[in-house]
Amino acid sequence: MNSQDLLESYSSFWARVNGFRDSDLTSELRPKGGLVRTWTVRSTMHTIPSKDYWVYVFGGPGRRFQPWFDRTAKKRGIPDRGFRVRFLYQPFLDRIKGRAVSSNEVKRFMIERLSQHGLRSRMKLQRGWSSQPTHGPSWTGMSEMSYLGLLVNAGRKGSESLWMSSADFVGSPRSLPDPEECTVKLVRKYIEHYGPVTREDIVYWSFLRKDQVDKALDTLKKDLTKENLHSRQEYFSFGEDSGEAVEPASVVILPEFDSLMMGYKDKSRFLSQDRVKNVFGSFAAVNRTILLDGFVAATWKRKKNRSGLTVNVSPLRPLKAREKRSIEEEFANYAEYQGTKISAEFKR
Repeated sequence: MNSQDLLESYSSFWARVNGFRDSDLTSELRPKGGLVRTWTVRSTMHTIPSKDYWVYVFGGPGRRFQPWFDRTAKKRGIPDRGFRVRFLYQPFLDRIKGRAVSSNEVKRFMIERLSQHGLRSRMKLQRGWSSQPTHGPSWTGMSEMSYLGLLVNAGRKGSESLWMSSADFVGSPRSLPDPEECTVKLVRKYIEHYGPVTREDIVYWSFLRKDQVDKALDTLKKDLTKENLHSRQEYFSFGEDSGEAVEPASVVILPEFDSLMMGYKDKSRFLSQDRVKNVFGSFAAVNRTILLDGFVAATWKRKKNRSGLTVNVSPLRPLKAREKRSIEEEFANYAEYQGTKISAEFKR
């Protein structure tokens, strides 16, 4: 499940799992638990089964990012990956063995180590969409360590993210898996859960190179079912082995960065082409959405008030009175899950 924003992602689970409570997730997002959160496909944070962790690490796009890490490090005067692993990452992992640490502790450690080696430890940084640069560590290595399978997210403490070594959180494999086999397994898992999908969908979701996807599809070809679905493109699924088709719920409330929005290059299966910009905004924003019979009918924003939350619904098409009532009823269910009062207002 895409969990770029951890707290938002809880609502993605609620939208899919009957009777879901946040504790269902937090009870498994723990050392040696059933779930782990880390950077992986699409270069974003995902919550994945712990048993599949190494498939995502070795089969995902990490190898594609390595040249970028190397180029960025070189520009900042930091030596190659061998140096980074030996003199930055391994000492850091030794320091935090058996415990979770905050992002600030990671930064302080890296500044200290870089200074010890006579390297520039601080620099002016431009963060996200902020017009104001900040000063911080010239290198933290958190994302590179994640893609190398050394570090995972370990939740939050207040407003800060926590981090832990993958060996402590997930455990170490007896032997390192073969990356190509992991890529095949990763592509299989995607097709099983998202299919039928196109080659372009797989590339978009995984951020693998096209040649890697083609090789995985060739390995899987005996099991795959190919369809055209009234399109020039081929769609891949596992036919009878895929899960049975499920009728979409009449109303589904989805949070920001939901996996449905991020799972396909071709959005036409759930969103009109002329409304894509209403959902996918500037600075990589992916807005909250409301599905009616499996299709995006509105976006929504929330605002706290004295009694709870006010939800502003922005329809992408004219809504009938019964559709508005259905949306209000589903927000009543969402309010019960959130443990607060929610009033829905529809923009004209």
